[in-house]
Amino acid sequence: MNNSQDKNINWRMVLFVSSIIVATLMGIRSCFGLFLEPISLFLNSGKEIFSIGMALQALTWGLGSFIVGMIIDKFGSQKALAFGIICYGSGLYILSNPDILIVYSFGILSGFGLGAGGMSTIVAIIGKTAPTEKKSMAMGLVTAAGSFGQFFFISPTLFSIKTFGWQNTMIFLSLISFSLIFLIPLLNQKKDNKNKTVLKEEHFYFKDIIFSSIKNKNYILLNLGYFTCGFHVTFIALHLPNDLVSKGLSLEVAGWSLALIGLFNIIGALSVGWLGDKILKKNSLAYIYLARSLVITFFVLTPTSPFIALLFGALMGLLWLATVPLTHGVILTFLGPKYLGTLAGIAFLSHQAGAVIGAWAGGKIFDLYGNYDNAWWISVILGITAFLFHIVIQEKPFANKIATEHN
Repeated sequence: MNNSQDKNINWRMVLFVSSIIVATLMGIRSCFGLFLEPISLFLNSGKEIFSIGMALQALTWGLGSFIVGMIIDKFGSQKALAFGIICYGSGLYILSNPDILIVYSFGILSGFGLGAGGMSTIVAIIGKTAPTEKKSMAMGLVTAAGSFGQFFFISPTLFSIKTFGWQNTMIFLSLISFSLIFLIPLLNQKKDNKNKTVLKEEHFYFKDIIFSSIKNKNYILLNLGYFTCGFHVTFIALHLPNDLVSKGLSLEVAGWSLALIGLFNIIGALSVGWLGDKILKKNSLAYIYLARSLVITFFVLTPTSPFIALLFGALMGLLWLATVPLTHGVILTFLGPKYLGTLAGIAFLSHQAGAVIGAWAGGKIFDLYGNYDNAWWISVILGITAFLFHIVIQEKPFANKIATEHN
């Protein structure tokens, strides 16, 4: 009884601490769109420079998640988290007094920080700690924490920019990031020996897992769909404020649109976390991508107003990071928890490939045409494509097939 109670408290503590870390890192990241205009003015450049910095962040975030995923599977998470937090805070700090090189350096540092200390690392921790019947719900909760961070950080960051200036605000955010170091010891968890025994029975070589996964049609389609998610969330988070301001709305309205994305995604993430334990996750993913395309189409074709901007934020929030627990849930179905960190890292690399293009293309398109119309329509097409990919995915394990091939 005591062991059962200790284990229950154990995974709940991991979930709580992980949620704080995700809420802070993702909350701060969601604010970067508020800095696009002031940093571009400071550099006396178009929007493309800071967009390239954010594209580098997305790229190194994806590469870092892939590398760190392999490290976590073998050595654990605490050192990876500490490294990530230090990189992230350092990137924010140097961005407070930027030139073009520093903007790019910020992108690389903060990207590695998010790769080591961000969602992929936390998802691996939750996947290996939470009870099997609670995994989807736990992933939904930690994803919702990231959304709460977005809602929580947007308003005070906007206030700080207006009151203290964007450079001081960036320093404040860096100090908040560094403070997360003190939470890492709370993730020092007892190992689940029962689970360890099960994993030993799955005696697969690492290279067999990797090569068999990247050749599996269902896993490939899942990754291609995740590319669309990366494009959507990065393009919107970075460029929506500037899009709304360029159409005559205030920065406050733009900020609240982003905040509503975070607030309503709490509902979306919790809902899909629950649904993921009840129905096929790939079907939920398919209709989320289709719904995104419909919402974006409505936004583009409807005359811009504060109400429409806020409504778009709320609707998109319901669909925002709802893809994360579902995508990782499908990966768990494919191969179980042992290689979740690595396979989630590969999937996230595809996600970040989309994020790279979304961040850069948004800035480039705006500098060329003075608006984001073409970027929005690209988003619609990608969403429909992702819908079609997920409809044909077969959500079933292929671990036994790998084991047979190995034997």
